[in-house]
Amino acid sequence: MIEVKGLVKSFPDGTIGRVHAVDRVSFTVEEGRFYTLLGPCGCGKTTTLRCIAGLERPDEGEINVSGTKVFSSSSGAFVPAYKRAIGLVFQSYAIWPHLTVLENVAFPLRVSKERISSDEIRKRVRQALDQVEMGGLEERMATQLSGGQQQRLALARALVRRPQVLLLDEPLSNLDAKLRERMRVELRELQRRLRITTLYVTHDQIEALSMSNTIAVMSSGKIVQEGPPREIYLQPETQFVAQFI
Repeated sequence: MIEVKGLVKSFPDGTIGRVHAVDRVSFTVEEGRFYTLLGPCGCGKTTTLRCIAGLERPDEGEINVSGTKVFSSSSGAFVPAYKRAIGLVFQSYAIWPHLTVLENVAFPLRVSKERISSDEIRKRVRQALDQVEMGGLEERMATQLSGGQQQRLALARALVRRPQVLLLDEPLSNLDAKLRERMRVELRELQRRLRITTLYVTHDQIEALSMSNTIAVMSSGKIVQEGPPREIYLQPETQFVAQFI
């Protein structure tokens, strides 16, 4: 489960002092559900995800991940990213081209403070690769993978730590249209099979409507409407939501 309460994050602006990228955002992602932050570029969705991941320190609010308070402005709590029970897939995948598939997936375990044997690392890597249907490709170089395989590799690396929450920052935006359509189905099926709580960030309306249990439409740092895809599509509450969807 993810709980976000009154989240505020601002950045310096040369003309007006500070601009609020995230402005009093609150939402809850129930356990095992697929929740999407949808909105145009600059609406604050990626900044919200980065705050949950621990890559940005919010100015105000509270964030709970799987029952653990990872940030609170009132108490001063801030859990660093590497200690949070999350898996994160970046838009660029952040794959190391000089490493094999096995070494890319194993990297989070090798740098972990938890002492893990080499045999256990290989076992976990194979399990993660099997989950994304890439078993048998352990020794292939990352540069020899197709776009869809690179996306699966990034997912396997996020899953190898056995996280309680999966954060996805526009992971399909670099794929061509046909592959993106196929990967939408595969990603959603993987999430259903693993029953992992997932927060997905996208500006693509089709992705959000076809994959989500719940959509939160964002504009200017705020959530302007939240609900199931059918409700968002058929019953927009504002002109902005109607035009965007």
